Amino acid sequence: MGRAHAHAYKEAEDSDLRWVVDLDTEKAAKVASEVGCEYTADLDSILDDVDAVSVCLPHHLHAPISQKLLEAGKHVLVEKPMANTEQECLAMIDAAKQRELTLMVAFPLRYRPAYQALKKAVSSGEYGKVISANGFVHGRLQPAPGTWFSRKEQLGGGVLFSHGCHDLDVMIWLLGQPQRSYYVGTHVGTEWMEGEGTAQCIFEFDEGALGNLSVSWGLPYKDQRSRIQVHTTEAMLAVTGSNLVIRDKDGERNLYEPPAGSQRTPGTGVIDEINHFIDCIQTGKEPLTNGHEALKSLRVVWELYKEAEARAAQSA
Repeated sequence: MGRAHAHAYKEAEDSDLRWVVDLDTEKAAKVASEVGCEYTADLDSILDDVDAVSVCLPHHLHAPISQKLLEAGKHVLVEKPMANTEQECLAMIDAAKQRELTLMVAFPLRYRPAYQALKKAVSSGEYGKVISANGFVHGRLQPAPGTWFSRKEQLGGGVLFSHGCHDLDVMIWLLGQPQRSYYVGTHVGTEWMEGEGTAQCIFEFDEGALGNLSVSWGLPYKDQRSRIQVHTTEAMLAVTGSNLVIRDKDGERNLYEPPAGSQRTPGTGVIDEINHFIDCIQTGKEPLTNGHEALKSLRVVWELYKEAEARAAQSA
């Protein structure tokens, strides 16, 4: 994600990318050469030369590094999940507020054109009431025992916390806070992880809409044709790749597709997010995914984990 952010800053009209920072200087040098900037392993040494920083680090480092940057007067875009505890998240929000700085959490799906079109379609009511929203994140990570990804305390939980928060954030954005939720997780196929490697969740939203989330890092084969589907009383809307597809009484068509001739770059997936961050710094407006918005999905995940632990204790 750090490489993606760097390329997006290079592409953004209103940014002047100065530094890539990584303890692995070989990796930093490679990315810096791609985007035409300097590199270093010493964050402190470059703080006087920058106004804003993207924090793309292992999850347990999000809070301490973001806090350090905010206290130094820098605007911060921190990768999701915001931090591993609610206390850390609230401290980051308070630090930004005290200094009138922009703190934004990187939930890039909300900013991508297909998702913006989905939000507009759902909010318009043109396609009826929402019956259900189904989210899918299916894949397989190469086993990495002993890494921060494998450790529950450093990752912040399991796959639901790390990657399911993306799609839960989108569901909350579309449908509001869930009124009831249920979660189960398993280590089957991801025994190298301390947290769950596969999770299934059900949510009940206002007015009876349901949400289903299936997320896994343990599936060797997959057939994930859409990232999210929204079924309404009049249609089915699905984000497939970079397109928003609709199926209704008039057949199947695209409600959004990238303009003809569009070229993908390493920064394409986050460029709209980066542009929003820069605009918020320039105008002083609140980011769409500010700290309080980011906490909405994380609080749901933390509560689901808490309830699952209570069930396990009762059955022990």
